Amino acid sequence: MVKMKVILINPTSKFIKSHRIYRQFLAPIPPLGLAYIAAVLEKEGVCVELIDMFAGRISQEDVVKRILTVKPDIVGFSVLTPVLADVKLLVQEVKDRGIKTNIVLGNTHASCFSTELLNCGCADIVVRGEGELAMAELCRALVNGADLSNIKGISYISDGKVHHNEGGNIVEDLDSLPYPAFRLLDLNHYREFPMNSVRGGRFLPIGASRGCPYDCYFCAQDTINKKVRYRKMKQVVDEIEYMHTKLQVKYFGFTDAYFPFSESTGLEFCEHMVSRGLHKKIKWFTENRVDKVNRNLLLKMKEAGLHQIMYGIETGSQEVLDKINKKTTIAQAREAVKYTKEAKILSLGLYVLGLPGETREQREETIRFAKELDTDIAKFNIIIPYPGSQFFNDQVAHDRIDDPEKYSSWYSTFCFDFGITNHRQLIELQRRAMVAYYFRPNVIFRFFKMGIASYKNIFFGASWLCSMVFFSILEKPYMLLKRIFIRVNSGS
Repeated sequence: MVKMKVILINPTSKFIKSHRIYRQFLAPIPPLGLAYIAAVLEKEGVCVELIDMFAGRISQEDVVKRILTVKPDIVGFSVLTPVLADVKLLVQEVKDRGIKTNIVLGNTHASCFSTELLNCGCADIVVRGEGELAMAELCRALVNGADLSNIKGISYISDGKVHHNEGGNIVEDLDSLPYPAFRLLDLNHYREFPMNSVRGGRFLPIGASRGCPYDCYFCAQDTINKKVRYRKMKQVVDEIEYMHTKLQVKYFGFTDAYFPFSESTGLEFCEHMVSRGLHKKIKWFTENRVDKVNRNLLLKMKEAGLHQIMYGIETGSQEVLDKINKKTTIAQAREAVKYTKEAKILSLGLYVLGLPGETREQREETIRFAKELDTDIAKFNIIIPYPGSQFFNDQVAHDRIDDPEKYSSWYSTFCFDFGITNHRQLIELQRRAMVAYYFRPNVIFRFFKMGIASYKNIFFGASWLCSMVFFSILEKPYMLLKRIFIRVNSGS
């Protein structure tokens, strides 16, 4: 038994807190990775606390006070790119208060920039890749005063130098892990998820696999999950049944790169759900590839309680799909959405604007294609080069990102300039795409008829779209006046 205290933190961002309408559409999701780590540490006898700053709207000061009270041996942060600056501030506050603890960082951004984060004093130890086994070994080593050099997949400073231990603690058998320790969280914070049409019941994420056999140009998930592994469908349904019974959870969302992985595994999953009667008690949603579904599978998934399915359609151009190595076709997207509608499953189309090599016409083609497919919900994202993706690496190689470690998707002045457009023009295009898609009578009617969103969210969404239209109208004359002002003052 390892006698020590650990606090694991899911950070929030000041940017989100200061943008009320934006926050309205960013529903909190229980941190699955931290919940798994907490469960493994508890099995070792470690006393663990799990703090979700975003879901609980917990301030930096309150977190510091809690650390001062508990005096943990380890404070662990999950570090994704958008919260990097906030984590640095929180770590600095902990150090300024003279709190003696080991600061451990993990997740994608920390894995990509372990050297920089250690050298700047933001971390004592970085866990690269999967965290469950590495954190358990780390706790044992710290308690026993053992050498850290034998722990796979961690980075740390010793004798003034950064050391990167080789390998990684990959969980080969995912079903060997204990169920995530979600009971350490206040689950009443996770009762609404507008993008997935979830409201009025507790929601939990569930993972049936790790890793992805595909290699999309803009994706960074392989930074953490280097190897593809799959769980047994029976064990996945066992977990759903347990969480439903013990924690009164009504909605489950799959966190996999795509689920189900094949028609056979999907049918097996559905058979377990129906045979246990779970299809009448809970709803679930998932993301899948358009080339992994067919009419029969979707009908069975609907019968098994599938509420909504998301498709990474990305673009309306086959040429662009091929460039980003998506390995799907426009025809497959049409077919998948058609069968989804026939099965009466809510659909969500995910699109990306500004993909490398994309022309203006191809971006307009994406908007037209989205309207043609007419999924129940559509989300238009602006391409972001996230650390860990090949896209990010290419931008660094071409000197388009000055300081990679400090790059943040929230407020970077990164210029997406491929000789076609820039970031400002992409924002304008995103606004037009949202307005063009949602300001259609049939879409508005569908939202009210099917109850896809609450009246509150419909109101916020309408307000947001109206503000988009308003600022789009004002932006062009404003930019014109700004250019005139600059020229006049420069004497040109």
